[in-house]
Amino acid sequence: MTDGRHEAGGSGDRAEQHLPEELAAYAQGRALRLRIVRHAETEHNINHLMQGWSDSPITERGRDQIAAVADRLSSERFDLAFSSDLQRTRTTAEGILSRLDPQPPIAYDEVLREWHFGSHEERPAADVWREVIVEHGFEVDRELSALRSIGEQVGWRGLFDTIAQLDASGQAEQAAETVVRADVALERIVRAASAVPGDHEVQVLVVSHGGFITSMLRQLVPELTPDMILPNCSVTTVSLPAGTLVWHLDGLGETADAEIAR
Repeated sequence: MTDGRHEAGGSGDRAEQHLPEELAAYAQGRALRLRIVRHAETEHNINHLMQGWSDSPITERGRDQIAAVADRLSSERFDLAFSSDLQRTRTTAEGILSRLDPQPPIAYDEVLREWHFGSHEERPAADVWREVIVEHGFEVDRELSALRSIGEQVGWRGLFDTIAQLDASGQAEQAAETVVRADVALERIVRAASAVPGDHEVQVLVVSHGGFITSMLRQLVPELTPDMILPNCSVTTVSLPAGTLVWHLDGLGETADAEIAR
């Protein structure tokens, strides 16, 4: 860490992690409101398979989740929309957009994709977590308590760094690489919002993935972001008041229908 900044990046490619106020400065004093939605439930979700850059169809419950969140957001007026380019996020974003009038322009961007799990993609999550437990020297037959202990020692990022270290293909992302990608995504979003004509608060819809949304939140409100995976089709709201450099977490993982989103 140097002068309050964190260094992040892959091997041979060091990049500086933005501070929250640096990301806020890209708004040029404009008031922003980000409504960040996690994609709907997928087949890989219910089958407990590792799902990063791999994709799988939306379930029937997932389609109900999309209808519920679309109904919740239908009365809002968005200036811009951004979505990961993976099919589960595209389907979720398109369902929301279908209920908006007028519909904002949308950009599909691979920078908003989930963490990349490399050769662990589409493997049973339980198998991957067992390998993490063994790597940290715990007994597999005490799986849940072992994961809690590891999480307390190394944190959320440390858990996923272990998954990356165990990836034989070398393609899985380290936490620091995902942080840099989150910075890129947020800079693009904030810069685009600052360019919207007028002086009103700019409302932006962002559709992404559970792990990556948490990475973005840590860039904006690090002291308020818990170690958790947000529910499918939940809405997280972050705002930036006009003329300030301080982000506010106004809502975290709020679901339109608790039974549908469980």
